[in-house]
Amino acid sequence: MNRRPNVIYLHSHDTGRHISAYGWAVQTPNLHRLATESVVFRNAFCAAPTCSPSRAALLTGQSAHSSGMLGLHHRGFRLTNPKQHLCATLRDAGYDTTLIGINHIVGRVEGAGYNRVIDTASSRSEHVGPAAEAFLRAAPKEPFFLDIGFVQTHRSEFPSRHLEENPHYARPPATLPDTPATREDISVFASAARLLDEGVGTALRTLAETCLDQNTLVICTTDHGISFPRHKCTLFDGGLGVMLMMRGPASSTLPTGFAPGSVSDALVSQIDLFPTICDYLEIAPPSWLQGHSLLPMLRGEVDEVRDELFGEITYHAAYQPERAVRA
Repeated sequence: MNRRPNVIYLHSHDTGRHISAYGWAVQTPNLHRLATESVVFRNAFCAAPTCSPSRAALLTGQSAHSSGMLGLHHRGFRLTNPKQHLCATLRDAGYDTTLIGINHIVGRVEGAGYNRVIDTASSRSEHVGPAAEAFLRAAPKEPFFLDIGFVQTHRSEFPSRHLEENPHYARPPATLPDTPATREDISVFASAARLLDEGVGTALRTLAETCLDQNTLVICTTDHGISFPRHKCTLFDGGLGVMLMMRGPASSTLPTGFAPGSVSDALVSQIDLFPTICDYLEIAPPSWLQGHSLLPMLRGEVDEVRDELFGEITYHAAYQPERAVRA
């Protein structure tokens, strides 16, 4: 690869898979458009159904008990070795690294080795989106790694009532009772998701308008399931299942496997993202990584991802780019 692509990591709080691209009647048009341009992983899971341990697993490529992030950062838990953070590896490879919005595994002062942390009035989309737009329009130094974190759809950021969503048409998950109160609660979640979607849209539109999308890998996910019973903080699918979309650079002619508008039913973990990024950027993967690059599977070179530690298949891939189901 002659010119290393930029990487944008878009992430939300407590969204699970409850967006329109995963079949839910939630108005998220910008995330849906991203899905049509990406590989959508329908069986992606976080490594822990709570905030800081999940985020730490993704950004260190190892389980929470290995990274040291066994609980919430704001309650005193810390990474055993902050240098195992993804951005430290990328900085060593020549990447300019920036954090905008919520991170939840490092303090604003610590920064985990980011070149800069851009302060915003809050981590809500109305503040994070414009900050991301300003960064992208300011001709950022390339290659860059931009970490954009939105606090929505955390329950603390739910609007006081639903905005435009009608509770009569808000179907709750099957794990919850279908009552007027639950439908009202789900409709308020949908309003928070709409606000999240607006912030994501601001970042993606700016990326296209500045033509930076021509050489940028976009990864979009969330930390764990929605903040409802039998979801967040549980080991049910509702707690561990997450949205995950990966969009390759628009100008790329390489066989990356990021077939636009395709879906994967492979069982994958967020721990796999760090080694996947290293593989895609042609960076030697650090020795501590516990996940596996997804690229061989996406390129059709292998049918399954194997875990050499246990000597058995742990992820099964039902994905073949040439037979991809259109979203």
